[in-house]
Amino acid sequence: MFSSHVEQAGKRQANADVMADILWRYIQPSSVIDMGCGLGFFLNACKARGATIRGVDGDWVKLEDSVIPKSARRTADLNLPYAERKRYDLAATIEVAEHLLPERSESFVADLCNLSDIVLFSAGIPDQGGAGHINLRFQGEWAEMFAAHGYACFDPIRRRMAAFEHAHPWLMQNVLLYVKDGVEISPLLEEHRIVPRAASSVGYWHYRKRIRILRQRIRNLRGED
Repeated sequence: MFSSHVEQAGKRQANADVMADILWRYIQPSSVIDMGCGLGFFLNACKARGATIRGVDGDWVKLEDSVIPKSARRTADLNLPYAERKRYDLAATIEVAEHLLPERSESFVADLCNLSDIVLFSAGIPDQGGAGHINLRFQGEWAEMFAAHGYACFDPIRRRMAAFEHAHPWLMQNVLLYVKDGVEISPLLEEHRIVPRAASSVGYWHYRKRIRILRQRIRNLRGED
């Protein structure tokens, strides 16, 4: 499942480092948990910036491929409820929720809110493509779920990621930050507050991909090669 992650380790770590650099402009978490951490690239970036880390993922990750130590990892089925007594400065989940059962969506958001007052969230949108994507939703749907728990939506990362030449397109399109109402934030972050419906921004990459799919469907209906 993670063979491409291993093959693209350098690019994926570079993306994680850029995303962490952007995030640290607004918040400086001392502790971070990543739900669906994969090989741990984002946590590795957080650790380099002084945070203690916890990664949670399934048992299919080979420890020899992980870029974070075994002691920082915990195995769990994310389709099942997850809880810890500890709360973290930041809970993250990056391109994971689209792999979960649709009926797990609301409870997964609830788990993230129980883990931290600040959540970094990214998940695939409809027609994004990719293996095992069974729960594709526009970001506005997730934003409404967070709003139900009293979390406001902020958009400080997507456009800044677009300034990185080698940025993964799904990070330029999908990464948002959610903060619990009442939590003190910097004026710099406050400038990036958006309403949930504004979260469903679709980038050029996704738009062009969708157009190609529709054109191919038209050709197929017409019986064209």
